[in-house]
Amino acid sequence: MAIYHCSTKTVNRSSGRTAVASSAYRAGEKLEDERTGLTHDFTRKDGVAHSEIISNLDIEIDRGELWNLAEKTENRKDARTAREWVIALPDELDADQRKDLAKDFARSLVDRYGVIADLAIHEPSKGGNDKNHHAHIMLTTRKAELDTDNKLTLTTKTDIELSNAKRKSLGMGTTQEDIKQIRETWADLANKALERAGYREKIDHRSYADQNNGLQATIHEGTKVTQLRRQGIDTEISRFNDNVKQQNTQQLDQQKQQKESVLQRGLNRVDQGFDQWQKNQETK
Repeated sequence: MAIYHCSTKTVNRSSGRTAVASSAYRAGEKLEDERTGLTHDFTRKDGVAHSEIISNLDIEIDRGELWNLAEKTENRKDARTAREWVIALPDELDADQRKDLAKDFARSLVDRYGVIADLAIHEPSKGGNDKNHHAHIMLTTRKAELDTDNKLTLTTKTDIELSNAKRKSLGMGTTQEDIKQIRETWADLANKALERAGYREKIDHRSYADQNNGLQATIHEGTKVTQLRRQGIDTEISRFNDNVKQQNTQQLDQQKQQKESVLQRGLNRVDQGFDQWQKNQETK
């Protein structure tokens, strides 16, 4: 059963993260961070099914050069040096179909913001959920262009990186509205890919509340509740969410069983109709 997941987060210098290290880990490569002097070697990392750089520029782009440029372009100690999108790839699709789908989504982001995308597709981890195919897509936070010498430059911040106050002054909606539109784009692309592959399964970018399907929405847990979870400490919010998830799972299972029952009855009617047709042919 196809699962919807499309989320975004940023790589912030203030949290000790760098775009170079993040890219090296996701792509399973060895990259040197020229700003910090550190070398990040993840060439022994398992599970990287595919990685590539996607852009609209007519030049070959080196992964290490790209993210070192992203780091050099930012001067602030709290700079945001990359944005990452994470998507769950349908297990129903084969490896090539999943790769094409991930590339289509990355391309949509490149076209929307004029950035460069660093795509890494990961296979399910050993000992984990064997259907957990997913992709990481790192984006530059600035628009990518070529200068007069045909060299890569990162220019102005993209629309999604602007503050909501700045966006409002420019007549734009909020960042959350951008994210909602992108989540919808992912659902549309994934559903078209599933349909082309012959599947009726569909994913939905909307929350349970917006879907109006009778499922209850969970409460956002936040950093503190998440940290307590990791320590094995329950809170009122985490207990509520666990209960809601259990109830929703039971309801989804019931809905799935009902759908399968309806499908089986339809197949039985087809078989019965065919049997009757055969009998009619025999009596002629």
